[in-house]
Amino acid sequence: MKGYVMRISQAQNILVESFKGQLDNPNGRDATNIICHLQAKSGTGKSTVVKDTAVKLSTDNEKWVTYILSLAQMDAAEIAGVIFMQGDDAARSKPFWLVQIEKLSTENHAVILFLDELPQAPVSNMNVAAQLVYERRIGDYRLPDNVVMVSAGNKKSERAGTNNMPWHLVERLVFLDIDVDVDDAVAYLSSVGVSSVITGFIRYRPELISKVDRDNNQGSSPRAYERLNTILNMNLNEVDKREAVASMVGDGICAELYGFMKVHNELVSFEDIVANPMSAKISEDPAVNYALSSLISSKVNDNNIGAVIQYINRLPHQEFAVLTMKDAISRTPSIKSTKEFRAWALTNAKALVA
Repeated sequence: MKGYVMRISQAQNILVESFKGQLDNPNGRDATNIICHLQAKSGTGKSTVVKDTAVKLSTDNEKWVTYILSLAQMDAAEIAGVIFMQGDDAARSKPFWLVQIEKLSTENHAVILFLDELPQAPVSNMNVAAQLVYERRIGDYRLPDNVVMVSAGNKKSERAGTNNMPWHLVERLVFLDIDVDVDDAVAYLSSVGVSSVITGFIRYRPELISKVDRDNNQGSSPRAYERLNTILNMNLNEVDKREAVASMVGDGICAELYGFMKVHNELVSFEDIVANPMSAKISEDPAVNYALSSLISSKVNDNNIGAVIQYINRLPHQEFAVLTMKDAISRTPSIKSTKEFRAWALTNAKALVA
């Protein structure tokens, strides 16, 4: 079941087309409806990308919403509906989640039914999910036409309590094998306001974006770095804060992060960069430039971007200028409309989209 490994942004592009196709052709043949299964390491952002896709597809007049059905936390009767006697006949109750789905479908343009933790579910639950995926129904109850589907789960190699999927379910899904990409991770973390110290550290040490020490229940992932941001903002003394960070990501990453934080705290001030873009201090040190790039990207706005561009154009290695602008766009998308950014982008367009 291992296929082409892709970035999460690529998976989202495929999801968009999958959802549109399902919405346009809800009662078409099985082969005309592409239903995706996202598989990746824990903390990569599978759930987040599904919910973000609903936001991306929504407009002022057409709202998309996500309904998460956590298959590993339910039994088959909850998913399929309870069998009960109706006179001399056996009947099946409408499952509670389908009642909620039907309500959402009347209130919104489209509903994304997210079959989460599919590989972690018992095989009996997978068999129910297979009928949903193949026939868009549970027993006699059909999904509304404006409901689309996607599933997700961890890989078996992640030791996440997965079960072997029945082949009749496997062949009805398109498996999108997602790997962690630094650009995607930093763009997401920047968009939700994670500290520039953390995003700069990820840029500086990209190999630490996803590292797991299962023996000590520690590790790093995009989700772990988002949680790390919360820990760094806790009202703790510095000793306890460092212990909490080490407990989250391990002693090695903690030590490297604190070393990077020291560099970050000794940088030229952003105020000096804006006030004196042609004379403010620059450095040849890669660690300094990664930290500087993250600092600038967290503070640039429509008013100071002209000075910022003057400064980053002086950097000895222009890849840091490109990183700065990439991350700045994620945090402050409005800068793309400024004349200063447009002029800079004309010269750096290829590097910006690489």
